[in-house]
Amino acid sequence: MSRRPYVRPMKRTWYMDHPFYRNYMIRESSAFFDGLYCLNLFFGLVQLVRGEESWNSWLDLQANPLMILFTVVTLGLTIYHAVTYFEMTPRVLPQQLRKMVKDHVVNKLMYVGLAVVSAVILAAATFGL
Repeated sequence: MSRRPYVRPMKRTWYMDHPFYRNYMIRESSAFFDGLYCLNLFFGLVQLVRGEESWNSWLDLQANPLMILFTVVTLGLTIYHAVTYFEMTPRVLPQQLRKMVKDHVVNKLMYVGLAVVSAVILAAATFGL
């Protein structure tokens, strides 16, 4: 008689049964869309180097409703990823730091940092710095 260990059956969608795991999977899968968007931008830079005609054809592709939808979905997933990451950050700080700084202070500082970096990038793009 051979003994076989018990292997608990597991559904392929096990993570959908618990909100924590479902949100984690959504947050992590947003990286796939961000990667595709980065490839799209890289392809745009390649077209810019090739010349005006190639660049204009890439711009025409970006005006396609499917590309606009892809951009909006990617933006939404990226914002979701950032918000959930900012909410999670205070919980992964070292214990000594958590005792000194309240969680809501860390969250607010991260949002302030995001706003400052965004303002600097916007100023650089607007004024050509």
